[in-house]
Amino acid sequence: MGYLVLTRREGEKVTLRVQPGTDADDLLAQLLLDGITLTLKGIEAGRTKIAIEAPDDLQILRAELEEA
Repeated sequence: MGYLVLTRREGEKVTLRVQPGTDADDLLAQLLLDGITLTLKGIEAGRTKIAIEAPDDLQILRAELEEA
């Protein structure tokens, strides 16, 4: 499981995608066992810290990186 903390402002997005070449059955089994955990770590000055714990076979992308 991977762990990432992001800071987001209101309206900003985070996308979870399956990594290319991932075995779908293995990923589904891991998701059924562990799921995906989102934890709000704090809110300050209009920003929210979000901790994401997800299988390594998922990419976690900020919207601004998707558009690049």
